[in-house]
Amino acid sequence: MLMIRPSGDQRATRLRRLVLGVCGIGLWLLGWQYFVTVGPLRDTAGLATASEAIRRTAELSTDGSFWQAVGETLVMAASGTMISLLIGAVLGLAMGLNPSISAALDPLVQVLKPIPPVVILPLALLALGPTRDLGVLLATIAALWPILIQVQTGARDVDPVALDTARALRLSVARTQLSVVLPSVIPYLLSGLRIGSATALMMSVGAGLLAGAPGLGRLILIAQQSGQGATVFSGTLCAGALGVLLTMVLAVTQRIITRDNWGRGTPS
Repeated sequence: MLMIRPSGDQRATRLRRLVLGVCGIGLWLLGWQYFVTVGPLRDTAGLATASEAIRRTAELSTDGSFWQAVGETLVMAASGTMISLLIGAVLGLAMGLNPSISAALDPLVQVLKPIPPVVILPLALLALGPTRDLGVLLATIAALWPILIQVQTGARDVDPVALDTARALRLSVARTQLSVVLPSVIPYLLSGLRIGSATALMMSVGAGLLAGAPGLGRLILIAQQSGQGATVFSGTLCAGALGVLLTMVLAVTQRIITRDNWGRGTPS
């Protein structure tokens, strides 16, 4: 397998972006500290300072119940993403390669896609209660559409000449999918997975925050109800950190796979 090593300029650019990102976070924390301590929000009840939130985060990192909440959130997000990946990949390929299936399903997709997952929250809460299944359902709905649309686009982007060549060579359906369709779809699939997993994580937290499902959302909800402002901000920071870490891991994975194995970049 051909390995493409980043050049010196690329490494310098990445290092510069990393340094600027860290500086931006530092400035944001300083601004937060200023506005809550001596700025216009200093007299607002319930607002924790940046230092208090960071201190509370350090305390939570030694608490087993906190890591259990993080695990619950990740399980719901991962389960929803995997279900969405299976459904989205199958339907996306079918709609991208078969015009008749696309014509039949596309109107339904266009109607359902703009509906936010929280719209079905009351009905889902009645049916499932504040359980892990509720978080998985919301995560699945949130991650489904980016994956399905990206896979459908990738399937439609398959070179028709390559497909005609595969038919002329009388390649089997499985061989055609692996050697012709898959190289076109993989970059799009990974892009949809990166977007979908982030929204799935967001809805996993939202399921606890809005409906009391287990995880970080419930931790934040209980802290808010009991007036623990530092814990609220700490849980929010942890949820954001999980999202950033997940996006970074998937972005690196996408870059490695698309450049090293398939020889093409991501469309996003």
